[in-house]
Amino acid sequence: MIRLHPIPDAAHSCPHCGLAFEVRGWYMPGMRVLAQLHCAGCGRDFYGDLAAAQALYTPMLLECATGTVHDRFGVPWFAAWLHNAYANRSSEPLPFTVEEFRPPERPIIINCIDKLYGHALLKLLNAQHYLDHHPELDVIVLVPRYLRWMVPDGVAAVWTVDLALRRGTEWNDWLAGEIARRIEPSGACMLSVALPHPHPGDVAIERFTGVRPFPEEGWRHSSTDPVVTFVWREDRLWAPAANRVRKVARKLRRKVGLDSSHLPGQRARMIEMAGAIRDGIPSLRFIVAGLGEPGGLPEWMEDRRRTKIDEATEREWCRLYAESHIVIGVHGSNMLLPSAHAGAVIDLMPDDRWANMLQDLTVRYADPREAMFHCQLVPVTISPADAAGMALSLLRDRDAMMLNMGRANSLHGAVAAGMLSARRLALGERERVAG
Repeated sequence: MIRLHPIPDAAHSCPHCGLAFEVRGWYMPGMRVLAQLHCAGCGRDFYGDLAAAQALYTPMLLECATGTVHDRFGVPWFAAWLHNAYANRSSEPLPFTVEEFRPPERPIIINCIDKLYGHALLKLLNAQHYLDHHPELDVIVLVPRYLRWMVPDGVAAVWTVDLALRRGTEWNDWLAGEIARRIEPSGACMLSVALPHPHPGDVAIERFTGVRPFPEEGWRHSSTDPVVTFVWREDRLWAPAANRVRKVARKLRRKVGLDSSHLPGQRARMIEMAGAIRDGIPSLRFIVAGLGEPGGLPEWMEDRRRTKIDEATEREWCRLYAESHIVIGVHGSNMLLPSAHAGAVIDLMPDDRWANMLQDLTVRYADPREAMFHCQLVPVTISPADAAGMALSLLRDRDAMMLNMGRANSLHGAVAAGMLSARRLALGERERVAG
């Protein structure tokens, strides 16, 4: 955490004359949390990102008079967000709801506003660290409306802004004034660094969603009554034609939208994979959840897709993920909540997303070997047959893997004579009965 109010911790220097700035205050017009800066050498005024969220890695400077953004890190998308927000700044009042559960005498604010759902959610997950390790602080969570339902118990206050996800980068002077007005009486306020990828050991997802993840004992039924959920999305697909479009667009440095003509390819691959898993385990329960138009699936599949997402839908999906031995889906923020709740995950990686691997997964397993087994990352070009083979192996071989390499069975002093052989006999008996 860093100091926010009254004078923030900021370490920028002038891009023109190299002098350290005079830090005069702070400004929070939305997603950005900024220091107000003045250069005594050249007389220019700037805004500079404070070290929180993405700005921990790539803080930008914005020149007030010209709107020029100085990007020392070569991250054009993050620079463009700031430039465009400032160029189109607004003072329109926004619906702003304050819930105060106790007076925030020593406040720390976590700003969860963002343009990307995964970024916003991951910021919110930082709350548990302060609740568990800094009880002397009063946590204030600033959230967009769509995240309110996940704010954990124990915070001092929730400030909710009705701001659609697509508007997450906007610069709103009215909002900045409202936030400053509410922080001013505290005299001092800290700012969460809002780690973009908080450590899994700091996150118990049930404190945010109210849904207990897939239980360890659930694996005992994996070979007899397994549940597999495919996480559906329609803007990044498991379909060869869509992959070719993405490759061409990447070479041309362009963004392209995927029209509905690519959806049948994804549907066909998913159905083929599910059918192959079902051939191996006829009692399979296969669920499709995510944002999309329901319909067009075999009757033995459970179609839980929705065209609009609200709190009830998200809670329903989290319960489905928590019942799932495996969730399967294309890499993206759509996999954060599924991976946090399910027993295992198969993440289908587009070839232009490998640099972002693991960023969409909330890894539940602390032991490295258990984590590697339960979190499988594979190319999105994988065939349905191979994906089904991976799923079947996870379902059938998981108990044997844990017997051989699970942490509880691999520690000196924890393994007694006859213990593992007895477990192996019991496992063999279960396999014989299931077979």
